[in-house]
Amino acid sequence: MLYLLQVNVGLILFYALYKLVCTRDTFFRSRRFILIVSLVLPFILPFIDVREWLESRDRMIMLTHFDYSAVLPEIVVGSEAVETGNRVFVLSEWIGYLYLAGVVVLLVRLAVQAFSLYRFIVRMPEKEINGVRVKCLNDPSGPFSFFGWIFMNPAAVKEDEISEILTHEMAHVKQHHSVDVLLAEMVSICCWMNPFAWLLKREVRLNLEFLADRKVMEAGFATKSYQYHLLGLAYNHKYGLSNNFNFSHLKQRIIMMNKKKSNGAGHIKYALFVLPAFALLVAGNISCSQDVSQTEDAKEEVVAPVSPEAKEAPADSTAKEEVFMVAEQMPEFPGGMKEMLKFLQENVKYPENAMKNNVQGRVIVQFVVEKDGTPTEFKVLRSVDPDLDAEALRVMKAMPKWKPGMQRGEVVRVKYTVPVSFKLQ
Repeated sequence: MLYLLQVNVGLILFYALYKLVCTRDTFFRSRRFILIVSLVLPFILPFIDVREWLESRDRMIMLTHFDYSAVLPEIVVGSEAVETGNRVFVLSEWIGYLYLAGVVVLLVRLAVQAFSLYRFIVRMPEKEINGVRVKCLNDPSGPFSFFGWIFMNPAAVKEDEISEILTHEMAHVKQHHSVDVLLAEMVSICCWMNPFAWLLKREVRLNLEFLADRKVMEAGFATKSYQYHLLGLAYNHKYGLSNNFNFSHLKQRIIMMNKKKSNGAGHIKYALFVLPAFALLVAGNISCSQDVSQTEDAKEEVVAPVSPEAKEAPADSTAKEEVFMVAEQMPEFPGGMKEMLKFLQENVKYPENAMKNNVQGRVIVQFVVEKDGTPTEFKVLRSVDPDLDAEALRVMKAMPKWKPGMQRGEVVRVKYTVPVSFKLQ
């Protein structure tokens, strides 16, 4: 979920900058490159590790030393324990199910579209028109193209329009525009909850039409005549994966066809796209920062006794091992998070003294999951009452061994933070 959050924030940043910087010029090839970068980089940047470089810069030390902990859903003990604690978990669980359901539905939709195009490729008769091989349609649902195939109903197109249409569609074919369309489609499926992913997909398709329209103009066809033909070809289009001649946003296409070419020096502004890339790199590495010395924070922390297992461990076994705040594969309680919540809710007991004195509050406990899965180094990061603190620690120490965390294929030590709320009616 943290990775998906970083990806979606990246898409938002790149889209916002694209609309701010690129939409008024005529650098359509450069725009295509920027749009591909905007779709791909948010998925790659979270995996790039630049922590050593960041920590070598004094101004970045405060950021890279930020203590980012994986926080579990809050566990509530007392009269409302089961209802409140489960409600938090069930909500987050259903959000995950909703996301996966959306991905499945959109993947099925993509498969249906691909199968429909495949049927057309196999079944439609092929004819050579002006030296170009064309799949002949029987209905007015074209013209459009998909990778190396061009689809058109010759009977539904006027003679003086055929050359323009073929030039337009051949631009899509030769410049491999279907690759961009498929890439944008997959990104919108992975991030379907993010409206900016869909807006980026629209910008990708629109820019591809700008490129194809420019090719028609460069071929020597009359601009006004071509624009009237675009307005006249108001065909229905049923195949979302293809590049169709009469793509929507005709007003924007016509404006761009009539616009004077931008000065080449305007490319300098495209360097601004380094900013969101750098921001994502920093954010991703902050979230995966190592556990460094926190002397100032330690003064405010209440440190619990170390578990017997940790005391018996050799002094050098963990002293030199780094502790990850967030790992690629986080440690897992036996049976998953639901079983952990159940374990804590069944074992945490409200201290009698705290009940008599009407003491309530949230105790935040942090511990390290060792390479063998043993929870150690328990600390109370936020203390409420000695009795409540002791009860939270007692149950945490009684937990069984976890499935350890993994980073780059290796078992690592990972820090976990669990908030436990004690509430009374």
